Amino acid sequence: MNMSRRAILLAALTSTVALELPFSAKAAENKATLTWVSFISYRNMNPASNYDSEIYVLGNIYETLFEYKDGKVLPKLAESWERSDGGKTWTVKLREGVKFHDGSPLNAAAVKKSFEYVRDLGKGAGFLYAGLERVETLDEHTAVFHFKDAIAFDLVAAGQYGGFVIAPAAIDKGDEWLSQGNAIGTGPYKITEFQQGKLVVLDKFDDYWGGWQAGQIDRVIHPFVGDPATRVQMMRSGEANVSRIPASQLKALDTLPNVSIANAQGWRSQFYAINTQKYPTDNLKFRQALLHLWDYDTVLNDIFHRAATKPVAPIPSTLWGHGTYDVGTFNPQKALVLLEESGIPKKDWKIKALYSAVNPESVDAIQLFQVNAAAVGLEVELAIEQLDSTYRSKVRNPETTGNLNSNVWWPGYPSPSDTLVSLFHSEKKPAYNWSYYYDEEFDRLVDQAVKLEGTDVDAAAEAYKAAQDKLMHDAVAIFYADANRVDAYSYDIKGMQEANNPAYEWLSIYSLRR
Repeated sequence: MNMSRRAILLAALTSTVALELPFSAKAAENKATLTWVSFISYRNMNPASNYDSEIYVLGNIYETLFEYKDGKVLPKLAESWERSDGGKTWTVKLREGVKFHDGSPLNAAAVKKSFEYVRDLGKGAGFLYAGLERVETLDEHTAVFHFKDAIAFDLVAAGQYGGFVIAPAAIDKGDEWLSQGNAIGTGPYKITEFQQGKLVVLDKFDDYWGGWQAGQIDRVIHPFVGDPATRVQMMRSGEANVSRIPASQLKALDTLPNVSIANAQGWRSQFYAINTQKYPTDNLKFRQALLHLWDYDTVLNDIFHRAATKPVAPIPSTLWGHGTYDVGTFNPQKALVLLEESGIPKKDWKIKALYSAVNPESVDAIQLFQVNAAAVGLEVELAIEQLDSTYRSKVRNPETTGNLNSNVWWPGYPSPSDTLVSLFHSEKKPAYNWSYYYDEEFDRLVDQAVKLEGTDVDAAAEAYKAAQDKLMHDAVAIFYADANRVDAYSYDIKGMQEANNPAYEWLSIYSLRR
């Protein structure tokens, strides 16, 4: 979801470290084994408290009650559901015959314990269930969720954070046990080895309710290799079967006979939040000028190599409830006029851009912006941080934060609310509101939309659009890319399109065949 919360971005390893991989290169030769190279260093594997990039693995181990696909909520662990009491009560009929990895049955009691655990733990996406008053178990396979206020529970529980059903035995072992790489879910794969920050090994769950067919993956070896050049070389040599790659390598790898490229659309937004409280970007016209110093076409064509599209709104165009705007056009002359009209003295035409070193596209893009800004007399100080943890601490501190703060974001569940609330809703201490944006009317519109979600999605969408109107008017960010997921994979792998659902950040290994 973002450079911080769901860090696509952790410190890159050097290529010398990558040579010490904790698995055999021969693994890639076994058709039933998939060597899937991670660009993320995994730390916390508890799905009840995690709100970060571990979701890439957890989505293959745990499952949700519902699934969001092609704009619809579909059954997953739930067979059917009904809404009543104005969206405050949801009756869920569970799929029968589902087992957890420890052999225990999925039933209403297990679902009750899992959701109440997420709520009571109060970490990660637990805030989504803060209004859950109780879960009633009508019978073995029927659970009734009672909420304090109306909620779009079908959307929330179809999300990628907070809605995974965890086995009772795992909950009994506690937060620390789960966070250390132990897991008991209902998904097609179970964790059989976990080395924090280094390696995850998954093996198929033989009793998976979805069944197994010839050609599916039995084992997944998932090592962390932080150096992009090493990941690319591993794909070239056939040592790896799947790997996320920089957009700059897309064309070169696509020409190889043993490598294919998946350039899949997602819900990931890349932008620079503009600090609305820090001088001189506390001036509206000054902020508007910055939108016209960003060379959108060059960034998309020469930095993302067309593995991204220009945003139409703060919300990705493939997600319901987005507005439609011209988010900015490259026009240095217009930028200069706005800078002059801002009333900010030319001696103060200086801003700081804060960003993390591990996202190559945002680094290259801000360097281009610096050059374009200099041409009209705006000085841009580039403040780079090698570690994501250091970046987060600085961006959240009003004394050290930038005028421009880089971010990468994807929604926690299929709704505009997570993006708009997390990124721009007023908060005393900024967690993800790196624009330091405080606007009562915006807050009111978003709060209204969240309440409407549970009963009237169309009305909620209109309120979300009105909230986005405020953001665009107030120039709170440079929205420059709706980025695709670019994965290189072995030519003999089938099902990559099905494995990429834009509503979820994980690659569905169960969908792959060799």
